[in-house]
Amino acid sequence: MPLRTGLEFAPGTTDDCKRLVDKLFTPTDILASYRAARAQFQTGDIVLVASESDPSGFSAKARMTFVKEMRDGLNGKPMPFVARALAERTAHAIVQLPFTSEAMWLVITRHQGLPVMVVIYATPYEVSAPGTPASDMVTLN
Repeated sequence: MPLRTGLEFAPGTTDDCKRLVDKLFTPTDILASYRAARAQFQTGDIVLVASESDPSGFSAKARMTFVKEMRDGLNGKPMPFVARALAERTAHAIVQLPFTSEAMWLVITRHQGLPVMVVIYATPYEVSAPGTPASDMVTLN
């Protein structure tokens, strides 16, 4: 049976956050960007960043680089509460998966308001319909 890759949100992700991610991005784009970043940076500890006003693509950074740049931008001010989990834990640790699995932080910047920060992880599953088109091989749940 063919395998699909499902993208799941970490437990506790709000429905509003899920709807925003679903509205802006395709699961295939999210996973392809993560895989490219993982190969480029030689680590699975990745943050994908995109803008709510221009969701045409992602910038990707190793999480610790992202955290350092965020801290540098704060000029000594404390880390905002919303960003503390990202600063302190890998996406893999959040969803309790081995580091070899596909798990990432996705940060959506907003013109006004706090950024949206979610953890998304990949999980393979079998489908019973042979001949499923390749474009349907990644889903966001």
